[in-house]
Amino acid sequence: MKRLQITCNSARSYKVPRDSVPGAPRFVALLCLCSVVANAQDYRAPRTEHGQPDFQGVWNFNDSTPLERAQSIGNREFLTEEELAAKYARLQTSTERREQREQDVAQRVLEVPTDDTGAYNNFWSNFDEPFPNTRTSLIVYPENGRIPTTLNGIITQRSPPPSNPCNDGLVVIADRPVRISFAAISCDRPEDFGLASRCLLFPQTTGPYIKANSYNNNIQIVQTADHVMLYTELGNDPRIVPLDDRPFLDPRIETWTGSSRGHWEGETLVVETRHFNARMAAIFTRTEAYGSAKNMVLEERFTRVAEDAMVYEFTLTDPTTFVDRITAITHFSKLNGNIYEFACHEGNYALPNMLRGARMAEVRASLGMNQD
Repeated sequence: MKRLQITCNSARSYKVPRDSVPGAPRFVALLCLCSVVANAQDYRAPRTEHGQPDFQGVWNFNDSTPLERAQSIGNREFLTEEELAAKYARLQTSTERREQREQDVAQRVLEVPTDDTGAYNNFWSNFDEPFPNTRTSLIVYPENGRIPTTLNGIITQRSPPPSNPCNDGLVVIADRPVRISFAAISCDRPEDFGLASRCLLFPQTTGPYIKANSYNNNIQIVQTADHVMLYTELGNDPRIVPLDDRPFLDPRIETWTGSSRGHWEGETLVVETRHFNARMAAIFTRTEAYGSAKNMVLEERFTRVAEDAMVYEFTLTDPTTFVDRITAITHFSKLNGNIYEFACHEGNYALPNMLRGARMAEVRASLGMNQD
């Protein structure tokens, strides 16, 4: 298999295969976009009426590349030929399985009413990656591709298994506030539930954009002459980014999405964000939360490298959480679709029902009754 070496405006290398993987004809369609990216260095995005690179539309940031690199790989940034072929095979298989599941579920629903929650989940799941990432990890710095060491006293919180929503002592989290995403550290009070379970914040709501699950990994970009809006589907909390020289908000004003300011560097949109809510973690994923984002500074770089492809690079600097900065790269693909409202609070009976169930269990235990 031949390999192309691609250099984008961020001065990083992007490797994609020229030929499809033998025995997998659907890879031809999968890799068409990558072939276009071969001219990324010379690519010039279309312009808005204001003369700026046009990033407008809906983009999907599905990326199966792990956030951290396996320790056995060391400092190798890109996949080998064999690893790359295996990745494309997995992508093809995932797409075929999703299509088959959709057909099966649709047929079952048409024939017989079902209470199968998989019918709902399968419908919304999307594993497609039209612009695949060829790296061994999203993190490219530190060079080992791993989250750097946290400072002494910084606590990493981990979400308990979803099958155990009240935790029941499975995961010990000593400090509050709770910064995990899903599940809870206990069912003692609503504040002990994760931010996503309380419909406050999701890993996809604000930058950095790291794929957290199989759906809602979509972001809409809207531009005016002096503003850019970044609106993610999961969370309904748009960032409106001024492009002038106005100062950041007062540090005493903390929000979940932070205070963002942007500017253009050639073909690249650069957004710097600070003053995040202290109850948000510096690294906030589906299962882990590292420290607090209170003193975090996030720089994001958006570079359109083809008609339907964008490279997203972020650098996270938080000297009160990590001993070093973190730089990562993921890929966006243009989505021919719309952003829909993710109405998390609408009909969200799960949270009060879990609290109610815990209280009932406590009463039954105090009366010596069987918990079953």
